[in-house]
Amino acid sequence: MVGLALVASPREGNTAAAANDLLAAWAGQDRHAEELPLSAVSIKPIADCARCVEVGACHIQDDFGRVMERIYAAELLVLATPLYWYGPSASMKLLIDRWSCLLDLEEERFRARMRGKRTAIVIAQGEQGFYEVAPCLQMMEWTLRYLDMVVATRVVIVGHARTDYAADERQRHRLAEVGAELARSQVASDMLPAWFHVPHVPSEPLGGVFRKD
Repeated sequence: MVGLALVASPREGNTAAAANDLLAAWAGQDRHAEELPLSAVSIKPIADCARCVEVGACHIQDDFGRVMERIYAAELLVLATPLYWYGPSASMKLLIDRWSCLLDLEEERFRARMRGKRTAIVIAQGEQGFYEVAPCLQMMEWTLRYLDMVVATRVVIVGHARTDYAADERQRHRLAEVGAELARSQVASDMLPAWFHVPHVPSEPLGGVFRKD
């Protein structure tokens, strides 16, 4: 079985470290972890969908097809993105947007290949606060459920500077527990910070991982 992490961050920082920790704990004798940084491939925006439907094939020349073949082959798909303006990064959004192309061109085949696939959502946010990450989490979860995919776990980690998460043993230990749980069962507990459901006042200073309360 293959666990594939699609890392939608332009740098090797908190997002990539969290995705790798999750898959490292999930991996085992018959479970192989792979990482695909979306910054290393070319996925272009949606263009003229009507033109593609008319000819029965996508006319956009990029790496989207190769990326999808790796997604289809994965038993566990990790969608890992930093939080940018209450949503996923541009590279993650481009990938998800292009799924609409497949719905137009080969809906039944596409849905059949995605249906039931286990997916872990991993979001790295820079500061503490429920209201920042909630729209991104909801958008990604609703997209997966629309395709009848299994949301196996939802993970929110906090790290502002590039090495914040890697230096936070408590977060890393908890994420390893989630990965090990995924190896044992179809779904695992969500990893949402204790303060996740307690929105803060926007004018108050935020401390990210440096705030210990």
